[in-house]
Amino acid sequence: MAARGRINEKGEATLQPVKVQRYWPGKAPDVRYSSDEEEEDEEEEFERERDINIKTTTTTSFNNASGTKKVHISEREVAADRRLRRLKEAAAEIGGEKVTRRRRYEEEKEKEVVEEVVIKEEEKEEGEEEEKKYNEIQPDKIINEEGEEEVMDRRQKLRERALERRRQEEERLKELEAAEKNAEASQIVEEESENESSSEYETDSEDEDDQTTRKLLKPVFIPKAHRETILERERIEKLAEEAETMKLLEREERKQESHMMVASVVQKEKQKAVEEEASNREVDDIDGIDEQAEYEAWKLRELKRIKTDREERRAREKEREEIERRRNMSEEQRMKEDMKYVKSQREEKTKGKYMFLQKYYHKGAFYLDKDEDIFKRDYAAPTPDEAVHKEVLPKVMQVKNFGRAGQTKWTHLADQDTTKKDAVWSQNTPINKSTTSKLGGLHGGFDKPTSKKRKTE
Repeated sequence: MAARGRINEKGEATLQPVKVQRYWPGKAPDVRYSSDEEEEDEEEEFERERDINIKTTTTTSFNNASGTKKVHISEREVAADRRLRRLKEAAAEIGGEKVTRRRRYEEEKEKEVVEEVVIKEEEKEEGEEEEKKYNEIQPDKIINEEGEEEVMDRRQKLRERALERRRQEEERLKELEAAEKNAEASQIVEEESENESSSEYETDSEDEDDQTTRKLLKPVFIPKAHRETILERERIEKLAEEAETMKLLEREERKQESHMMVASVVQKEKQKAVEEEASNREVDDIDGIDEQAEYEAWKLRELKRIKTDREERRAREKEREEIERRRNMSEEQRMKEDMKYVKSQREEKTKGKYMFLQKYYHKGAFYLDKDEDIFKRDYAAPTPDEAVHKEVLPKVMQVKNFGRAGQTKWTHLADQDTTKKDAVWSQNTPINKSTTSKLGGLHGGFDKPTSKKRKTE
C-alpha cells in the first residue's frame, strides 16, 4: 500500500491510502465492463484490450516510497521487445469469424472503452499533478480544486485524442490488409510464371528509427491440377519411365549384337573346318618341280649321316681300346693314372677369389655338360654392391645388409657355435630317449649282415 496527498471536505491536506497497480511491458489495462456478454466473449475482449494496449502509446504513473515512476510504451519498444512483438503478431493473425465478431463487439463497446480509457488517463494525470503539488507545498497550505468546467474540457480533449488515435489505427489496419492482398496477388502471379512452390514471408524494411514486425502471408488454395509439386512429380515419373524404356531398348540391342557376334564366330569356325578338310583331301605332290635342288639337298643329308656314323664308330672303337688298356693295368697303375687325371682337371679350372662378406652362389651339378653360356658364367665374381672393400669399414659396419631390416649379427658362422643348448630336442627327457632309441643310426653298434644268418628249414 501507498499514500498520496489529498484535500478533504474541510479543506485540510491529508494522506489517502492508494493501492499500487504494478505495470510491465505488454500488460493489458484493468478495464471492466458491466455487460452481460463479458463471460461469453472474455477471450475476444482480452485480445482486444491487448491490441489496444500495444498499438497505443501509454504513459503510466504510480506512487511508491521513492517517488513517481513512469512507464512509456512506444512503437519502437513494441518492435524491440519480443513479448510485445509476439502479442502484436498474435493479434494481427486473428482472422475469419473471430475478426468479424471482434470488430462487431468493438463497435458496440467503442464508446464505453473510450470513456474508460479517458477516465483512467485523467485520473493518472490528476494523481501526478496532486502528487507534484503535495511534494512542493507544506502540509498546512490549502490547495483549491479545479473548476468543474475545466475538468469537462479536459475530458473532452482526451476523448477527442483517443478517437483520433482510434481512427488512425483503423486506417493503418486497412492499409496493412490492402498491402497483404496485393502481396498475395503478386505471389500467385509469380508462382504461376516461375512454376515454383514456396512459402514467403513479407518483411518490411527495418530502420533504426522505425522497426516493424514480420507478417506471415495468408495461405492461398491452389487446385490440384495446378500445384507445382504434383506437376513436378508427374514430370519426374515420366522421365523415369522414359529412362527405363531406353534402358530396356539398349539391353535388347546389346543382346541382339551378342547373338550376331556369336553366330558370326560359329560361322567362321565352320568355314575354317570345311577349308581344312578340303585341303587335307588334296595330295601333297611337289615332285618334279626342281629336281636338281632336291638332289643336292638329298646328297647333303646323306653326307652328314655318313659322317655322323663314322664318328660314332670311331668313338666306340676308342672307348673299347681304352677299356682293354685299363684292364691290362695293375691296381696301382690305375690309381696313379686317376690321381693324375684329377690333378690335371683341377689345374684347368680357375677358381674365383671371394671378397670379404661376398655372398656365395652355388650353381649346382646338373646340365653342366651342355654347351650354353649360362653354365659357363663365373659365379664367383662379386656383384656391384659387393665390389666395395668392406674390410676397411668400421667394425660395427662389417656385417651383411648393414642398416637394413635384414641386417645380420655375424660376418660368418665358421667360428661360431650355433647350437641351442636349451632346445627341446637337446633336453634329456623320456620322450627324447624313446624317440632316439627308435632312430636307425643312433643305436651305437653295427653288426655284419653275414654274422647272423637266418636259419631256414
